[in-house]
Amino acid sequence: MEIREILIFVGACIISYLLGGISIARIMTKKNGAEISGSGNPGTMNMLRTKGLAMGLFTLYCDALKGAIPALFGYLYFGHFVGSQMGYIALYAFGLCAVLGHIFPIYCKFKGGKGIATTFGMFMVADPICTVILFGIMFLTLYFIKIGSLVSLLFITIEAIVQLFRPVMTGNWIAKIIMWVIVTIDIWCHRQNILRLIENRENPADLQEGLKKDIAKLQNKRERKLEKNAIKQDKIENRYNKKIVKKETRVKSKIEKIHSKSSKKNTNATSELITTQNADSTQDND
Repeated sequence: MEIREILIFVGACIISYLLGGISIARIMTKKNGAEISGSGNPGTMNMLRTKGLAMGLFTLYCDALKGAIPALFGYLYFGHFVGSQMGYIALYAFGLCAVLGHIFPIYCKFKGGKGIATTFGMFMVADPICTVILFGIMFLTLYFIKIGSLVSLLFITIEAIVQLFRPVMTGNWIAKIIMWVIVTIDIWCHRQNILRLIENRENPADLQEGLKKDIAKLQNKRERKLEKNAIKQDKIENRYNKKIVKKETRVKSKIEKIHSKSSKKNTNATSELITTQNADSTQDND
């Protein structure tokens, strides 16, 4: 590679790390004026347990993109070096930087997630068909066993083993080493989960419970909307009633004024009539 490609490679590693450090889970949680509950980990499984299935899948999607985008750039840009196998080396190198950024984000005092979702995004670029099939199998497995950490560790381990036997990886020892470094880091980040698994006290990640939370959120949202609409309706009715009362008051006031004027006219007319009659009576007497 020329100096220009080396500089691009180094720059892409830095950008991949910075991209990996962006936590959508933290951003969304803080936007709603709260902190990440549960284990405090801004990852897919914790979001599934505490926020519901939708938030868990959304976190998975965003974290996977952080691994997929750098990996895809590395594969497409450096893949044109014929015979050098640089495409897959760059793919896994940038994926590694993104995973490190996710686990040790500079924005959050180097305290982040555990890297599985970002690794999943990287594998989606390396071998999309195998990754999608394996993800489907692991998703069904999670539905039945409800242990997210175990499913995650099984996924990346099986995926890495499958990648070793792909023809495109034959002889590409650098790419293989980088890939297994990523898997080893992911497993190391799950050391507490592994200990809890051994002691049979690992936190479950129930997809059905996550779905129930989403349904409850929708119901609460609907109820809040109905309450707001009822309050608005009451305000509109109160304003309308106030307007009606004001109009009725004005009409009554006008009627009273008319009656008052009419009464005064009648009184004046009566007084004039009496005065006239008295004058006529006086003239008759004279």
